[in-house]
Amino acid sequence: MLMKHAVLCQFLAGVLLVSAVSCTDAESEALLASLRLEDFASYFAVIGKDEEGNNFIRPVVRFRVLNGAEQEVGYVQAMAIFKRELFDEPWGNAFTYSVSEEPIKPGEASDLVTLRSDKNVISKDSPQQMFVNEKWEEVTVEIFIRVGPSSWQSLGQMQVPKKIGAPGIEKFLSPDTTEDPAVLPNL
Repeated sequence: MLMKHAVLCQFLAGVLLVSAVSCTDAESEALLASLRLEDFASYFAVIGKDEEGNNFIRPVVRFRVLNGAEQEVGYVQAMAIFKRELFDEPWGNAFTYSVSEEPIKPGEASDLVTLRSDKNVISKDSPQQMFVNEKWEEVTVEIFIRVGPSSWQSLGQMQVPKKIGAPGIEKFLSPDTTEDPAVLPNL
């Protein structure tokens, strides 16, 4: 009799545990469904040059996660999958354990998240010339998000433009001739 009672208690404890996990998963899935990407952009970053004269560039993606739920969302993970046009399987990836140090409040967005592929494009060409090389392959990136124990969900995909540097960097590369030149400090 004692043995049957112990088995019954273990069974009930298992049922309670499964139902508690199921509630958490359903809640996480609902929160996941309320998330969107903002400021979604991609580009290539120059990594450097090796002793043999090979240049290295790497695809990068950046975005914010917008919380469309009516409650805070915490522990949001993000993953970027990079693919080359001639291959079905992933070419590179990047991952972050949490897109925000604090839970994302309703209607607000996370800080800017930047994910860099773990794979490089390598060439003797200069970084800008790599894009016009006949062997160039287009690269796409897809962003997957999950909340806690939820499943991974794709929130966006784009082709990585043939561009070195983040959007907006141009204003820092060429001087604006419409304003007075900057005054240099006396050194």
